[in-house]
Amino acid sequence: MRFRAAVMGTFLLVTLAGAEASAQAPPPSAKARQAAVTYANQGWTAYRARRYRDALQAFRRAEATVHAPTFLIMVARSCHKLGRLTEARSVYQVIVDEQLPADASEAFRQAQAEARTELEAVSSRIPTVEIIVTGAGSGGAQVALGGLDVPTSTPVARDPGSHTLAVGAPGRRGLTKEIVLKEGMRARVEVDLAAGKVRIESDRAGRGAGGEPLPLGPGQGAADGGAQEGGGPLSPGQVAADGSAQEGGDGADGRPGPRSTAVVFTGLAATAAGTGLGVAFVLLSNGKASAQQRLLEPACTDPARCPGLDLGEYNDLGHAKADLANAAVWSFVAAGAAGLGTAAYVLLTGQPDARDATATGLSVIPMPGGLGLSKRW
Repeated sequence: MRFRAAVMGTFLLVTLAGAEASAQAPPPSAKARQAAVTYANQGWTAYRARRYRDALQAFRRAEATVHAPTFLIMVARSCHKLGRLTEARSVYQVIVDEQLPADASEAFRQAQAEARTELEAVSSRIPTVEIIVTGAGSGGAQVALGGLDVPTSTPVARDPGSHTLAVGAPGRRGLTKEIVLKEGMRARVEVDLAAGKVRIESDRAGRGAGGEPLPLGPGQGAADGGAQEGGGPLSPGQVAADGSAQEGGDGADGRPGPRSTAVVFTGLAATAAGTGLGVAFVLLSNGKASAQQRLLEPACTDPARCPGLDLGEYNDLGHAKADLANAAVWSFVAAGAAGLGTAAYVLLTGQPDARDATATGLSVIPMPGGLGLSKRW
């Protein structure tokens, strides 16, 4: 990021000096400038650690203390990283619309230039949805998306993720539907209140030879946000509910990235297998010991002096007993190693990968003294 130094060290002081020189507001006090520097440094540290919520809070505090486009652009970028694209667009627009004074610092001008470029990029990623309602009768329809009233037959912008659509009308049974919006999607929702049906189409479903969106049949396209009829959710879980994005192996909050549920399951399976083999070997060893004991007469305690004793068979049973006991010990050692390794992996990594949890319905839960498994049916 070319502009990242705008919130660090000496460059921050230059930024604040530009704010002080502005004729549009009284100059900030030395105490305010120092507080803004502190907040901005906290924000930058959090941003680099990918703790974008903490970064957003710190940059907002810096901007509230001393206005500077260099702080605002980091507010917008933090919103962008969190998937709050509509909010990021609004902040970028504020920066672009600001009339900078003639003596504004180069840092301010660079922030405004970069905001203009990033505004175009984030605007293209914001999905829109147009809701068409028929069968509402003379009373008209009331439409809410995500709890907010929206107009019909007019595209409205929403952040990527899952949104609840609620449509009602006097004398009609209301309908609700979960709509999953992907970045850049242009969705159209047709609601027939009289028939109690909802149909969703989007330009992400494909285009025909003439470039127009291809309408899909009932139930088709649910996996890619295409058309679907009925009242059920449209592929819930496709997009995180908050639209948060991740980079590299770290989560959006800066914590370690999601651990692979498959790795944890493999470790738990190895632990269980080792424990099971150890128990089996113990039982077999005890069986050999019992068989060996049965060869001895009740009054005979020294096998070398027992008349009629098959000493070769007795010794063979003893060797088998010892071998099985050793096998049991090593099985338990291997199970303990696998269990400790799995526990360490769970503690040192992040939350389970949501894709694995969705696919298997299983999750791993750290518990006092070990690990637990949870299964959804």
